[in-house]
Amino acid sequence: MQDYKTEHPFDITLSEEQQMTWDMLRKFAETEMRPQARKAESDGRPSPELLEKIKALDLIPLIVPEAYGGMGLEQDSVSNSLTLEALAYGDLSLAMSVSVPLLTAQIIAEHGSEEQKSQLLPEFAAGSIFHVGLGVNNAALSTDPYQSSVLVKESGEDIILNGAKTGIAFAEEANSFLISASNESGECNLYFVSKDQEGIELESKEFMGLKGAPFSQITFTNCKINASQKLGGHNYSIDFQALIDSSRIGMSALALGVCQAVLDYVIPYTNERVAFDEPISNRQSVAFLVADMAIETEALRLMVYKAAALKDLDEDFHKHASLTYRFASHHGMKIGTDGVQLLGGHGFTHEHPVELWYRNLRAIGIFEGGAGV
Repeated sequence: MQDYKTEHPFDITLSEEQQMTWDMLRKFAETEMRPQARKAESDGRPSPELLEKIKALDLIPLIVPEAYGGMGLEQDSVSNSLTLEALAYGDLSLAMSVSVPLLTAQIIAEHGSEEQKSQLLPEFAAGSIFHVGLGVNNAALSTDPYQSSVLVKESGEDIILNGAKTGIAFAEEANSFLISASNESGECNLYFVSKDQEGIELESKEFMGLKGAPFSQITFTNCKINASQKLGGHNYSIDFQALIDSSRIGMSALALGVCQAVLDYVIPYTNERVAFDEPISNRQSVAFLVADMAIETEALRLMVYKAAALKDLDEDFHKHASLTYRFASHHGMKIGTDGVQLLGGHGFTHEHPVELWYRNLRAIGIFEGGAGV
């Protein structure tokens, strides 16, 4: 009889390269990003010095092909998930300052026309990471996450856009936007729109979380663009479901990093916090709550890695990406809530970072386009 364990080993051990990258990014998140999280939230954006350090990681030039000035290294979804998880351990909004342009560059590199690649990718490679704003998050609630709140009508060389997108990171720095839009038949594609295009209105938006990065809403009113501004060219159609599924894995990986941060913070706190002459972790209600957080975090980790691995194996990952995102949305919010509860009154103050992580985790179930793997 064939030994199934020998033929199909279950092994999630990181490769040497993955471990080195993880260690480097985790250290960067702890020493550079987390200490700057409160200041970034107060200022509404990362400091110029921190942004330069983020750019110096060279995560975006890694995926840009050599022909356009990048390093052209082949990327896999599991490694990308590890990257996002490590960065979010420092701060979610600061991690999204990397993940959003990373996803944008990846989309252009994989799906852009030759003209679009030649025009936009060299700037990513040179460090101008916010020159293209990504508009995937819908401004209105939709029962179908694979449809857009922007409607498009294509007629020959003319394309007309109407609707709104929200949660566009660093929109003020962008020269153009990459916007998802649905046509009358329900097909969704992406379109480049110049910032100075007629029929565009840009408005800054402030959310309850993610205050460490600037976000905006963009509204289109009979905005006319040329057919050449469609991602990939005139007749190109992107697999939009796969794009959103990949983004959902990325958002789940970001949630995992924050959940691990909450867990790592509450364990020593409950062991050191004394009430009635003993650590509060001695109480079953506290110990069981921490245990549940650990179980949920580890479950999310395995779900993220499996979803990413299925994508790397070129298998159908739609169902598992959806389940992972649902789990991250629900349990990420629960872990954030439990973290605040375990700290009691301290959890509601700025003295401890748990309330910041709690507010940021609320965005996981709302933002569809903050990351990709």
